[in-house]
Amino acid sequence: MEEEKIKLLINECYLNGALNTMKTQEMRRGYHKDFAIFYKEGTSLQKLPLENWITMVETYKNGPDHNNGLRSFKGEIAQIDITQDAAFVKLKLYRNNTLIFTDYITLLKFEKQWQIVTKIYHSHIKNPWVL
Repeated sequence: MEEEKIKLLINECYLNGALNTMKTQEMRRGYHKDFAIFYKEGTSLQKLPLENWITMVETYKNGPDHNNGLRSFKGEIAQIDITQDAAFVKLKLYRNNTLIFTDYITLLKFEKQWQIVTKIYHSHIKNPWVL
């Protein structure tokens, strides 16, 4: 049952919140307010907070290139691991049948609601945000 709740959250709040349909209100619903994406630039660790990410998604969504397919992904959940109120999801993202990203998403259960708290990722191609 918890696994199904997590799958639904990933689909609604990540795949359709930040990506495919860019419904950023779903991001606000499913992500903890202190969520961040952590990524590397060279040997430095960088952090992208939730509000900054939502602004980026909204800017793209309202821009001239919003229909170019850049944010259209098919997600495949490769693994879910749950321990009580902590979980992680390994998610593979494909664009046009090409593996673009592998995401590692962590979640915590607050009261009775799962929330996404962090994400790290690996990009399988150079310049993944360019078609």
